[in-house]
Amino acid sequence: MTKKRNSRIALLAVVMLLSGALLGLISEESSAAEYDAVGFISSSDSSGVSVTYINQATGSTATVASQEDGSYSFEDLVDGEYSVRYSKAGSLSVLDTWSIPSDLPLAEVSMSDAPSGATSVTVNVKDGEGADVSGATVYLMSAVDEDSWWDGVSVGYTVSDATGVDGNVVFDNLTSDQYEIRAELAGYATAFGDTSNTNIVMNALDDTNKQTVRVFDPSGSPLGDATVFMYDATSSTWYDATKVGYTYYLHPITSSEVYVYAYHEDYTPSVKKIASVSGIATHNINVHENSAAHNDLIYINAAPSNGGQSMEPLSGDRMVKLNPGPTASMSVTTDTTEMDGNHVIAADGSVNFSASSSTSPVGGLTYSWGSETFTNSYAAGEHTESVTVTDEFGAQDTASITIIADGDDPIAAFTAIVKTNAGSESMAYNGSNLNEDFNTVVFNASTSSDSVGIASYSWSFGDESSDSGSVVNHIFDNPGTHDVVLTVTDTAGNSDTETMSVMVNDATPPSAAFSWYYLNETGSEITGASMEGEVTYFNASSSSDNSGDDLSYAWDFGDGSEATGATPEHTFNGTIEDGFNVVLTVTDSSDMSDVISYKIQPALKARPDIYMVSMSFSNDNPSEGDVVTLDATVKCLCEDAKVDSPFEVAFHLDSLEGTLIGTVMVDGADLESINNGTNVNVTATWTAISGAQTIFVNADSNDIIDESIEKNEISKVITVSASDDSSDVTSMTMIIVVVLAAFGTVAYIYRDSLFGN
Repeated sequence: MTKKRNSRIALLAVVMLLSGALLGLISEESSAAEYDAVGFISSSDSSGVSVTYINQATGSTATVASQEDGSYSFEDLVDGEYSVRYSKAGSLSVLDTWSIPSDLPLAEVSMSDAPSGATSVTVNVKDGEGADVSGATVYLMSAVDEDSWWDGVSVGYTVSDATGVDGNVVFDNLTSDQYEIRAELAGYATAFGDTSNTNIVMNALDDTNKQTVRVFDPSGSPLGDATVFMYDATSSTWYDATKVGYTYYLHPITSSEVYVYAYHEDYTPSVKKIASVSGIATHNINVHENSAAHNDLIYINAAPSNGGQSMEPLSGDRMVKLNPGPTASMSVTTDTTEMDGNHVIAADGSVNFSASSSTSPVGGLTYSWGSETFTNSYAAGEHTESVTVTDEFGAQDTASITIIADGDDPIAAFTAIVKTNAGSESMAYNGSNLNEDFNTVVFNASTSSDSVGIASYSWSFGDESSDSGSVVNHIFDNPGTHDVVLTVTDTAGNSDTETMSVMVNDATPPSAAFSWYYLNETGSEITGASMEGEVTYFNASSSSDNSGDDLSYAWDFGDGSEATGATPEHTFNGTIEDGFNVVLTVTDSSDMSDVISYKIQPALKARPDIYMVSMSFSNDNPSEGDVVTLDATVKCLCEDAKVDSPFEVAFHLDSLEGTLIGTVMVDGADLESINNGTNVNVTATWTAISGAQTIFVNADSNDIIDESIEKNEISKVITVSASDDSSDVTSMTMIIVVVLAAFGTVAYIYRDSLFGN
């Protein structure tokens, strides 16, 4: 085996040891504490004393006998309350209580000798037919009291023994006092007597008062494995039932007060009271209807009498306890307000009550209301409502609730103070010292009042905001008059309102904004744009102001034009290089303004371009006085824009401002041809005058059409001969000949200079 493996084994062993120690600690801490009890008894003969304890919570019991020195001990007692009885023949029994562990170590117990004498008493027990009854337990109780298991129940010193076959039992060493006699035997009714007549008759239980009992589970199915028994409160005696199939039979005595118990391991038990037995009867008992009871416990109506249960409070393995009675509990299931433990409602209001939380160890609760719930209405004033619950044994308990029906409305009242900032001094609101956004208003409703108390304060500030509480702060975001409404509601649900109108000053200028558009040739809006010569639509409705009042609008379009209103229209009849500076000034009702401006550059509008193509004359060399036809061709570049009105073509002499020769209107079919891009001919006639003349022709001579290029004219020279042109020609010819001859002579003279040697 390697060293490494040895180390691992050692480490594992250490871990296991530590784990075991830790688990031991956990186990010790998690288990219930247990204690050993040792006590001592002092009496004339302290040995052989029977010491019996019963755990009052669980019913567990144990018995030991004391040693010669009077000591006794119990081991493994758990926390709790214990009833303890010390008993021995010849001594008076002692009842004690232990609280474990606080009563440890146990105190010493002293026992007194029981009364004794030389008297002998013989008791004979017979049945109703006169036959001796053997095996009956006979109790003799003296007038000398000894401790009983039952508080407040006086039980005499008791000695007991069983009858023999002759029905006799002999008690020796008794005093001469008279003793009470109690005789018990299964199948017989308990019999009573005293030593003045020691012949006791015990009657056998028969079918005279046969009680048939059927037990059902919560689903309604009969149970054949239940435990059924009864307690005869008249004689303080327990009787077991006889079971046949799913039926249980009991045989009580006539006129006795009987309690029938049904127990089952899977359900909580139930008990039924028969107030006075009379004849044969059948009873159905439903288990699991009582959550307080359990299978280890039996409740009885009163402490046993005539010595019954004097030895120990057990019936079989079950602890027997006195019924503590029911606990009445009632609650209000209606929404109410509690004040000093009382429920407050508005006058004439209804209240729903419930007693469903009432409890009873023996179940069978009935309610003085007739059911678990109850509803009633209450006029103004204070009212006490009670419920009494009664359990199966007839024990009762009562619970009460006080209802205060408030018929008076509260009185709402409040004040307002203004603070300019968090650290400033406050000043009472005076109707004009409250500014929006900057001032805080403190509303104080502490002067409101009500007789039963105010439950809530609700505020509405008139600006779609609200708050709650007796003192609130508020800042108004918007100017104007606001109705501040306080609603106070008292604990009964009654309410009252108070209103204060506050004037909030406008401290915020408006916000100016505008947009614009124009309509194109199809009627569509072109937003954020403008076109020269077309209407531009302006809209400042997006301007805002927190006052909510009407705004005024002043426009400057940057071309010398102005307007007012939120939606003016304007036409820019041209354009400039930097655009027109359009300025909007918006003013609110408090005379505060805001200004916004945009540079708007209108787009150039598409225009037709009219121009003269050519011009010709019917006679290029007319003589003075001839009539010449002037023929001009006009055309339009009209792809992007059409000529929308007739225009004039004018013929002038010498200049565009010269003598008007004639005009021609282009309209009708010619105008349609122009718009289609077709040349149109126009003519005028002119009577020629001598000389070189210039004819000018101008399209759209009156500037009716808005054109993209204004070069619509054309000109042409025409030479007109005078009426005596023949002599003039001869003279001109002679002049030309003379000039040429002279030029030739000079050239000859200077030929060497001109052309070289």
